[in-house]
Amino acid sequence: MTTFDELRRRLDDGEIVVLDGGTGTELERRGVPMDSVAWSGAAIHTHPEVVRQVHEDYIQAGADIVITNTFATCRHSLEGAGLGDLVADINTRSVSLVNEAINAAEVDRPIYVAGAISTFMPRNNEEFMPSLSVAKANYREQAELLAEAGVDLILMEMMVDMG
Repeated sequence: MTTFDELRRRLDDGEIVVLDGGTGTELERRGVPMDSVAWSGAAIHTHPEVVRQVHEDYIQAGADIVITNTFATCRHSLEGAGLGDLVADINTRSVSLVNEAINAAEVDRPIYVAGAISTFMPRNNEEFMPSLSVAKANYREQAELLAEAGVDLILMEMMVDMG
């Protein structure tokens, strides 16, 4: 049975599955500077050890599903932060950081990795608002990167209608 099949079985059986907490908010609470455009997404590049520790702490607290810190790491968010050439590296590294946290936590239960995608737009900044066609291409690119990096599922987070 694949990891996703096991998760589906647990949900179908009515088991409680615990999702981790707000990664970006926790990073900010721990003193990681938030980028004005990519918010917590830049932390994967600037503070990876703190990102990994946040994931590990959520696992130790009982999270069954850990969400990658990719809420604001689609191409147009990272381009606005000057990190557009690192889209693949940052999204792939985010999945790696969750996997490192799972290994470090040494828990005796399955932990599922959810790759987060959002229509997050930095502080209502129109300068970084892509066209609908560009946004769709960027979200598809991000979903493909997360899938290739090995997430168990994609989490569509705080989505808004961009059309």
